[in-house]
Amino acid sequence: MDMTIAPAGGRAGMRAVDAQAVSVMKREIAGQTDEVLMAQFGISYNTWRKVRAGQPVRNSLAERLENRLAAYC
Repeated sequence: MDMTIAPAGGRAGMRAVDAQAVSVMKREIAGQTDEVLMAQFGISYNTWRKVRAGQPVRNSLAERLENRLAAYC
């Protein structure tokens, strides 16, 4: 069971992806379809919409994306 404390207005176990990582994604994105996003970043279009808007996603997803994107820097 995840005992992470939610930020104000947020949900436990969720957070926004680091703004620098989102910036890298916007710069490197090859297309905004499910197929391209899944192949390039391992996310769906719906997840991309949340990430791009700064909305919270699962901690594990945010961490995985940030680790993948470190290779782009």
